[in-house]
Formats: sequence, C-alpha cells, structure tokens
Amino acid sequence: MVKKIKVLTCLAIVLILVIGGISLGVVNATDLKQVENLKMADNTDSTISLCWKKVKNADGYRLFVENKETNEFEAYKDVEGSDNCKFDLNEIEGGSIYRIKIAAFREFRNKEYISDLSEPVTVYSMPAKLDVVPSSEEEGILLAKWTVQKNAAGYEILYSKDQEFKDYQQQELEGADKNMISVKDLTPKDVYFTKGRSYIVLDGQKIYGEWSDVNNAAIKEKVVMPENLDPDKPMVALTFDDGPSYAGENNATERILNTLEKHGARASFFMVGSRVNDANAYLLKKEIEIGCEIGNHTLTHERYGKKVTANDICKSSERIKQYCGKAPSIFRCPGGMMSSAIQEECRKEGMPIAYWSVDTEDWKSKNPKAIYDAAMDHVYDGAIILMHEIYPTTADAVEKLVPALIEDGYQVVTVSELIVAKTGKEPQAGQQYVDYETINNNT
Repeated sequence: MVKKIKVLTCLAIVLILVIGGISLGVVNATDLKQVENLKMADNTDSTISLCWKKVKNADGYRLFVENKETNEFEAYKDVEGSDNCKFDLNEIEGGSIYRIKIAAFREFRNKEYISDLSEPVTVYSMPAKLDVVPSSEEEGILLAKWTVQKNAAGYEILYSKDQEFKDYQQQELEGADKNMISVKDLTPKDVYFTKGRSYIVLDGQKIYGEWSDVNNAAIKEKVVMPENLDPDKPMVALTFDDGPSYAGENNATERILNTLEKHGARASFFMVGSRVNDANAYLLKKEIEIGCEIGNHTLTHERYGKKVTANDICKSSERIKQYCGKAPSIFRCPGGMMSSAIQEECRKEGMPIAYWSVDTEDWKSKNPKAIYDAAMDHVYDGAIILMHEIYPTTADAVEKLVPALIEDGYQVVTVSELIVAKTGKEPQAGQQYVDYETINNNT
C-alpha cells in the first residue's frame, strides 16, 4: 500500500512538472518584448533604411506607418525572421516624411501574438536633385527655371560669374510651387553659372537635397535697330551658312560682304567654328563692322539633329569669339534638324534659332540665275532666305539680288532685326523662327 502511494505521488509530481513546463512554454512563446532602438540607418532621395534591436522569440516584425489624415498607425509591411532587423523603403518620392512604429510578432498554436508598438520614429527621404536651367530671353535678365518638387518646402538658388561659386548671389524661395528666379540689370554677354537645391523642414530644421549640376547662360544683348530701318516698310533677312570662306582669290564671303556694304544692307552669317582661323578672321570682324549678325552653325557640321551635342555648339561659340571678339548671338541647326538638346544649349547661350522660309538651293544648282530667281520668286515681307557663303556662284547671285530687293522696296536686314522690327519683341532664346512670326521647334 505504501509503495502504491509513493508511485501515485511521483506520478502527480511528474504531471505537475509537465503541466508547469507547458504553461511556462506558452508564456515564453507569447511574451514578446517591445521593439527597441528603431531608427533610420540611412537615406537617399528614393530610399529609407530602417534598423532595430532583435526581440527574443519573435518570428518577425510588423511595420506601422502613420496615416497623415487620421493620425492612426496602420500596418504596412511584415518582415519575416527574428534576426532580420532591417528594412528598406524603396521607390519613394524625394522629400517624403514618415512616422513609423514597429512590433514583434510570433505564431503559436495557430494564434498570432504581437508585442506593444515601439516608440515612434520620424524618418525621411532626401529632397530630390534639381535640374536648374538658366537662360536669358531679354536684355540684361537672367532666368533660372526648374521643375517643382511636390514635397519641397522651398528652394535655394545660387548664381555667379565664377564657375567655382567663390563669389555668388543667393535667392531662397519658400513654397513647393516656386519654379523660377529672375535677376535683372545684368551686363549683356556676361556669362552666369547657376546651381540650386530644394529643402524640406523637419522639427524646424531645413534639410537640403543635393546641389544640381552647374549650368550657364550668356546674358542677352539687346538688338539695336539701325536708324535707317523703318519697321513700317517691307524687309527681308538674307542668311548664309557654312562659312567663312577660306582666304584666296574670288573669296565668296568677302564678295558678299562687299555687296552688302555697298548697298547699306546687312545679313546673318551662320558659321562653322572649325573653319574660322587666322587667315579669315578679318571677314568676321568686317561682318561686325558693317552691322551683320554673327551666327553659330556648330563646330564641325558633322552631326545632325539629336546627334548634335552641347559641346558642338558651345565650342563653336568659344572659337568664333576667340577670333572676332564677339560670341554668336543666333544659331542655325545643321540641315535644319532640331532637337531638345540644341534648344537647351541655345537657351543657355542666349541664342534664338533661325530656320528659313525661302530656300534658294544654291548648294544644289550652283547657278547664279537659278539662285536669284528662287529668291525673287518666293520673297515676301518678313521672309528668311537661305543661302551659303562658300560658293562663288552664290556671291554672283547676291551681287544682283541685293540691289533688286532694295529696288522692290525691301530693307535687307539680319534675322534678329527682322523679328524685333516686325513683332516689337526680342527673339526668344531657344525658339526656332521660320520667318518673323512663325515658330516651329519640330523640324
């Protein structure tokens, strides 16, 4: 009997221990501590990296993001694994601000157990990088434009004549909807460099994004109307591409200039930068002297349309200025083929773009009479006539064409003079004029 009692007692003790162990296991399995040390480990303009301290017995973690309309924290994403204590918010907008909490969770016997939510943490993505595009569309005025950023609290824009911004002026604008600054009373033809960045405000502190790339623009020079030009009378712009001619006998550019000078006429010359040299630089200087317009036709004329680079244009401008002391004030696309890159660079350099409304096809016929007839048969008040200054046959035609146009009542002027006289406004940098009133940027 005594033995039987001892056996039953032992069984009871074992049963108690088993039940206690099970109970303890249940407690251990469901007793999840609050997540600690939730913080932002890193951020960019499109990602936020989070990390936190591991919680024992957790199967994973659940992130909660505050709903800005209700101020309630709503479940956002589960992160599986007790040791997986990192998470990246990806593909988010620059300058986004979030309040986040996190909890640990565990599945036990088909039931989920979750810890208390952690203390909230405020995290943010960096403001996105701006693209600040400077231009000068009116005399003495610098414009700098950018695309507004939805989450920005404001913008900081710097402009300077020094590419390193050792000496600069600053404008700070509050509000996400701002997208432009305008600076007046600058010296025409001076080159200004610009850069900018957006910022957000968190706990009263400004957080700035990355600086934009540095871009530049030449300040526009006003077109001075000659005293002998009457805007109420018909006028036409003669334009010449592909020069200047190389020095030598029967120089076509020189003959064209002599004809213009003889009759008090002017024209626009769109030259290829690589063709300008010591031997023909005097032709550019004479063009300036008699009131003609210096134009840019890229550095080599080897690329067309979308293949034309900003360097093709700006290097040509630099070379032309090197030899004549004046930067080009207008541009013509090789082959007349436009692109957004061409437009942007011309805006930066303050150059309108000239197409044409009358094509003499002088390069094709090389026949003075055919060139003359093509111009005279299609000329009209406000037309832009296309020719090329490298052919002696074109010079032959011009010697008859200029006096004939004048006899018919036309004033022979530059493209910019034509636009100003006919519209009362300066030609706009980066806009392509087919004639004085027609703008077409899709050629």
